Amino acid sequence: MLYSAIVRPLLVIGRAGSGKTTVALGLAHLLGRVHRQVSLLRLGTDQRARHDARLFQRLGLSTQGEPLSVLPPSLPPVAVVEGEAEALPPGWQEAGARIVAVARYPHVQDMLSLLGQLGEALLGMVVTCVPERRQKQLMERLAGAPVLGMVQEDRVLAFPTLGQLQEAVEAQALWSMGHEEMALSKVVISSIAKDPGQDYFARLRPDAVIVRSDKPDQQLAALNVGVRCLLITGDTPILPYVLARAEEEGTSILATHLGTVEVVKKLDALIASAPLAGREKAERAAHLVASAIDAERVLASLREP
Repeated sequence: MLYSAIVRPLLVIGRAGSGKTTVALGLAHLLGRVHRQVSLLRLGTDQRARHDARLFQRLGLSTQGEPLSVLPPSLPPVAVVEGEAEALPPGWQEAGARIVAVARYPHVQDMLSLLGQLGEALLGMVVTCVPERRQKQLMERLAGAPVLGMVQEDRVLAFPTLGQLQEAVEAQALWSMGHEEMALSKVVISSIAKDPGQDYFARLRPDAVIVRSDKPDQQLAALNVGVRCLLITGDTPILPYVLARAEEEGTSILATHLGTVEVVKKLDALIASAPLAGREKAERAAHLVASAIDAERVLASLREP
């Protein structure tokens, strides 16, 4: 095989849900500081791989919106490749790839056992979703391990986008066009009290409010403080005045027949498990990773012959 990379390609591996897409985006952003054009490729055959490949294309980091089943014989000059920890792609050694292994806190032991099999190709391990209060303890636990960096847990990355939430709760969307990738990092449930709740919403400043369809006073209270999304539950028709106010304010409405409890359960299942989506979350991921790892170490390792 003939590989055309002008620097060693980076192969980012990890298990599903480990945060390897977050790390791959961060490394591509880091390389972009010193190289004019960086390509971000996705290996895999499942739905998550297809989702990631399309995201990379929308971000302008890939020319194709489908994942690769094998490592191509001719790589772009500067390439970051995301793959699975379970099976390294054939040809990675011939390509001179350096490997970054990704593990999600607290599940680092399985990845540590794999590191020894990678030899000199291993650049290091990145641990994601590390609570700030656990970082020092984890550093002591991993003393002597080739840790490249630790990425703290982050609300923007953990919570779903508007589009992901809409799909999960089977909602009809109003005035959401162009906002599907909006990150909803702070979602609150409206009060069950009779009080309209405007002070409550003003204090919390949520991105989205889950509110029953028979509570128009609380819907309006949320609109009055500039909430970005109303997730209205139940079968009571939404008042025309509420719809008009939402349209005037540019607030997206997700209307679902599901009850509030079921919606909250579906939201809870999405948190920290939904694949990374949207430019806002991608930029946040790139910033977090780039600030958490040793950039000079990465760049120097890729310049080695």
